[in-house]
Amino acid sequence: MNLNKLLTALRQRKNTPARNQQAERHECYTHALEQFLDGQPAVRLGGAYTLVNLADEWLTDTSLPEQVRSEEAQTIIDALTGCIRMPYPLAQKRQVLEADEAPEGYEGDFTRDQEALREEQLVRRTVFMEFSRRLAAVTESSKTGNAESQHAVQSISPMWADLRFDFGGAPIFYPLRQLYFQNADFASATFYGPADFFGATFHGDTSFSAAQFTADASFHGANFNDWVGFSAAHFAGAATFSGAHFADVASFGTVTFTGETDFSDAVFLAVADFAVASFESDANFSRLNTAGIASFAAVTFDGKAVFTASTFHDEAHFAASVFNRPAVFSKSLFGGAARFAGIATKQSAMFCNVRFAGVADFSGASFTQFADFGKARFDGGTTFSRSSFIALPRTRYEMDFPQGANFSNATFAQDADFSKATFTAHVGFYNATFAREVSFNGASFEGAYFEDATFGQGADFRQTSFAYVEPSFGGSEGQHKRARFSAQADPQDYLFEAHPESAHGFSCGTAELLNRTFVLPLDAVLYDPDSWDAEKQEYTRVSEPAQ
Repeated sequence: MNLNKLLTALRQRKNTPARNQQAERHECYTHALEQFLDGQPAVRLGGAYTLVNLADEWLTDTSLPEQVRSEEAQTIIDALTGCIRMPYPLAQKRQVLEADEAPEGYEGDFTRDQEALREEQLVRRTVFMEFSRRLAAVTESSKTGNAESQHAVQSISPMWADLRFDFGGAPIFYPLRQLYFQNADFASATFYGPADFFGATFHGDTSFSAAQFTADASFHGANFNDWVGFSAAHFAGAATFSGAHFADVASFGTVTFTGETDFSDAVFLAVADFAVASFESDANFSRLNTAGIASFAAVTFDGKAVFTASTFHDEAHFAASVFNRPAVFSKSLFGGAARFAGIATKQSAMFCNVRFAGVADFSGASFTQFADFGKARFDGGTTFSRSSFIALPRTRYEMDFPQGANFSNATFAQDADFSKATFTAHVGFYNATFAREVSFNGASFEGAYFEDATFGQGADFRQTSFAYVEPSFGGSEGQHKRARFSAQADPQDYLFEAHPESAHGFSCGTAELLNRTFVLPLDAVLYDPDSWDAEKQEYTRVSEPAQ
């Protein structure tokens, strides 16, 4: 082939219909982008629609390699998201401009600024809506396997799910409720006015790290189907995640919640990480459900912390957290290890009716005013070693509030360790059950009450101190008030020996049952574990009180 024929062939190849179509798309892209950036609202909206439709054309053009299709569509998405990230000065005045009347001393033309803000909100939100329509169609199509489910949008490529949407650092000043998001990056974005993601659906990795929420933020009923990160974000107003669903890892580590926070009925199917977060107002986690590890380690709660009726299926970490207001965990379930070592509660701590199915570690914890573990159930090994239960001076108003610690009707199915614990107010173990060994070795009490408690194996009370009254293991109102010690245990495993410097000690006597003699505190009794009468709900073989 001679040179002229070769040049002719190359020209013909260059000008094929496919290449002409691609050139037309590029030209259309340039024109549409100019419209989106510079036109009036109607013109800008037309530019936005043209751009997303061009992305559809590229993605569905099967004559091109998949990589080329994806790259061309991504270029369009990057242009649109780049426009979303552009600063908009009136965004900072959103809450003022959305009022019915101009505030006194408003600088500028209030009516004109209102109109400009609404137009910009419409244009920018339209971009999100167009993205959402396509992503929703892809999602529905993947669920049903039926292309006809791609309602309202024709020829939607599943490749939309592989695109990335970068809104990092963007000013967001409009609602985004009930939209679909894919691989969305809102890192360092600033949300002016209410941030509304009510009922939104997030697929792919999602980032809100270091985002700033200047007013209330609602993620009520939102669904996060993949990893989501809010680390180092700041919520200046109320933050609502009630009923939100997290299917993958959710990171809220180092987040600051300034306003009230609501995670009630939220579901975390993987790791829920709130480590080193700060809650400056009330935090509501009632009925929280976590399937993976839940970390609230080193968290500061300056408001009331409510975890009522929550379920932690895996490990729960609250170690070193500080509760400056009441902490409420009543009726919750800890299915895995519960780590509360070194926590500090400055007001009441409510753990009544809580079930700890695994290890419960409260070693070194500090409870101020009142700690209530009434009717708690400890199925695994339990330690309160070196923990402190501190009573503070109270005002007349506070005299009606309880102080001290309550373990009444609590059940310890495995070994329980209270060694070197400190109780500066009275502590009640009324009707508590220690199925195996329990140690109070080196513990310090003001007063301790064990009436009606049941000890199944060993009980170590060596080196204990009692500041105000002698420990009480019995009563004068009938046998059912007396502490019970198993006669099947080794007599040497019941040890009652107060510290030499203790103001009060043990008054002990002997009791006999099953042809064995035990040294027990006065008025305590022995029982035979094999004599339980289910109908009467009592042990039928019981010794006389220790004398």
